[in-house]
Parts: sequence; structure tokens; C-alpha cells
Amino acid sequence: MKSREKVIKELKITAMNTLLFLVIIVGFHFLYRFWAYKLDYWPVRDYLMPVFEFLRVSLYKESVWILKHLTSYDYKFVFDEYKIIYIPDKSYVAVTRGCTGFKPFLEWIVLMIIFPGPWKKKLWFIPLGLIVTHLVNVFRITGLSIAVIYFPQYWEHLHDYVFRPLFYVSMFVLWLWWVEKIAVTKK
Repeated sequence: MKSREKVIKELKITAMNTLLFLVIIVGFHFLYRFWAYKLDYWPVRDYLMPVFEFLRVSLYKESVWILKHLTSYDYKFVFDEYKIIYIPDKSYVAVTRGCTGFKPFLEWIVLMIIFPGPWKKKLWFIPLGLIVTHLVNVFRITGLSIAVIYFPQYWEHLHDYVFRPLFYVSMFVLWLWWVEKIAVTKK
């Protein structure tokens, strides 16, 4: 049985780690928004536009594949500069630059670089987090494409308050795994 002092010490460490997680995530959110919307990605905008396009195309194609092979609804897919998934007689889902997952990718990388832990483990855990984030994003786009059929009146709510927070939930779960199981040093 753990002593009271040890339990209190562990709770303090957990609280400090959680606070650090929140400060990094919230701080990054506002810094990113300033960089994206006020500075228009200066000074690397010209280098980022092809990255955004690559991420849009990948996300669109993977979401389309899932919708074609795992659903029976008659979607119309338009692979033009807008990357639109049309739902006849319903609406559409456009995969825009904001949909790419670029911000959560950067957020994850920054979180893991700043947060304490051995670099040897970070070298495999950061890419794992990027893969999970991308898979969450594919799930998000396909989920929104299905939601526009069955729950069109709730689409904006689902977009803003259900599917977008999935990034942060998945990041938190990965971070928790990092803190509790991977970054710990054996005594």
C-alpha cells in the first residue's frame, strides 16, 4: 500500500504534467492562429502550400476510398481544386486547407519536442502520433460525409464540437500513454 505522501507526490506530478500539456496545446493553438491568419504562414508560405495540397489530396483520396468501399450511398466525387464529396440531393463535404490536419500534426510535434522524455523513444513515438492523427482525420472526413446524409441539421455541430475535438482527445490519449508508460524511466 502506498503511503499518503507518495500518493500526494504522484498527484502533484500528474497535475503538473496535465497543466503543462494544456499550456502547450492552448498556447500553440493561439500562436498557430496568429501565424496562419495574421502572418499568412510567413516566412514559409510558399513552401507550405505544396504540403497543404499533398495532405488535402491524401486525405481526400483515402476518405473517398473508404466511402466507396465501406458504404452503399451514392456519393459523387469531384477531384478538382476543391476536393469535394457530393451527396446528391443533400449537400457536400469539401476538403479544404483547414481540413488537412496540418495544425494537429505541428501541435503533436511541438508537444512531444517540448515535453520531457528520452529522444530515442521520441523518434518512433512522434511518427506514431502523426499516423494516429492522420487516421483520426480520415475518420473525421468520412464521418462528416456520412453525417451530412443522416443528420444534415446537425452537420455544423458535429463538425465543430464532435469531430474536431477528436484530434485533441486522440492527442491526449497518446500523450497519456507517453507520460504513463513510455517516457517513464525505470528505477
